[in-house]
Amino acid sequence: MIQGNRKHVLDKFQEYLSENYQMWRTKHHVEKSDAHLVTFMIDQDLIPSTQIQRFTITEAFAKLREEPYFQKTQAVHTLAHRFNVSERTVWNILKHRKTINEKNR
Repeated sequence: MIQGNRKHVLDKFQEYLSENYQMWRTKHHVEKSDAHLVTFMIDQDLIPSTQIQRFTITEAFAKLREEPYFQKTQAVHTLAHRFNVSERTVWNILKHRKTINEKNR
């Protein structure tokens, strides 16, 4: 996509998002807030559930890593139980995140 065209699409996305968020807030009688914006975006399927799961597990893992007696295998087990997913799913999410972080360096 040509850079100018990409900017036009992003500008229109933001315009439509703002308009629709305002209508959603009016319909649901809620104030403008970050939390409501996120809820709106989830309701509109703009944030896929897989992304929500990946982000949540990655952030929870980062917090567990700060614990004094951190063990990776135990952390994976804890997260799998906490979020009702398989340990394999947690390992795959962490592997996926590691790959993305390495690409961004």
